[in-house]
Amino acid sequence: MSFTLGRPVVDRAATHAGDDSDEGWRGRAACRSCNPDLFFPAGTTGAAWQDVQAAKAVCAVCPVQSSCLRFALRTCQGYGIWGGTTEDERQALRRWARRMRATRV
Repeated sequence: MSFTLGRPVVDRAATHAGDDSDEGWRGRAACRSCNPDLFFPAGTTGAAWQDVQAAKAVCAVCPVQSSCLRFALRTCQGYGIWGGTTEDERQALRRWARRMRATRV
């Protein structure tokens, strides 16, 4: 599964304000028991594409996917799979958010 701008990410486990703290969401992350290398593939095409898809599959069932993605966007994570998104997808989300803010002004 992959993240799309049309599909909202729902964090079913986020029920209180502290969920974005490291202790609040990282301890519940589905990737906690995975090899971190899976989430930092060498690229997004070719042989690395399978690693990206495997990482996204873990994210797709993660109860804190939204918190992870918010963290990645807030801290400008430039590498890796965070909240089910690649670097390019997070860049697209940031551009989209900037356009949305600009149209509201």
